[in-house]
Amino acid sequence: MNELLFIIIVLLTFLTISCLSKIYGKQGLIYALIVLDIISFVLSFKIIEVFRLNINLGIVPFISTSSIIYIYLIKYGLKDIKKNEMICLYTNVTIAILLMIMNYMIPAITETISINIQGTFEHNYKILILFPIMMFLSQYLVAKLYYFVSQIQSNTSICIILTYIITALIYIIIFYIIYYIKALSLSDSLYIGLSTYIVGLIVTIINIVFINLIVNSKKVLK
Repeated sequence: MNELLFIIIVLLTFLTISCLSKIYGKQGLIYALIVLDIISFVLSFKIIEVFRLNINLGIVPFISTSSIIYIYLIKYGLKDIKKNEMICLYTNVTIAILLMIMNYMIPAITETISINIQGTFEHNYKILILFPIMMFLSQYLVAKLYYFVSQIQSNTSICIILTYIITALIYIIIFYIIYYIKALSLSDSLYIGLSTYIVGLIVTIINIVFINLIVNSKKVLK
């Protein structure tokens, strides 16, 4: 069941990128980046077992945000990429603040349909602080490293894989060790990080096919 959910999320992330980019063109990539950034934030709180590996589910939309950056760089270059990264940073900070506020909203006694989420993020406060920072740094490194590698290596697939191997390793090691410290043992934290990294590499390789399809497709609407 988890494997099916995982596959559905992978397909939905690409459907989001494909549809928004076809409808809105260049601006659609920015919309997709914001949407998937938020989804990545939310799913970062979830660990599931897929293919007998425990992974953080947020890795799927995280890789998709990187895919958007690759597409943007291939089609439009480095121009405005920093502005887009700042938009995502503001979005993540806003979401983090809203989640912190909502955590202390208690439904009235007379309410029967409200959901009491007090405490949902109480033990996950580190991710609310860490995620916006790590996502911004990751997107910055992805853009810079991919552009640098592409100047040396013309093969897009190799550039994407090399960029993931380096940037995701830094992101996953720092993020998961800090986030799960005290909650899990160091060995368990490293296990989740390594499992997520391996699955993320597989998803990245699959994403290359979709990236090539989007890059080589003609615009439907401007």
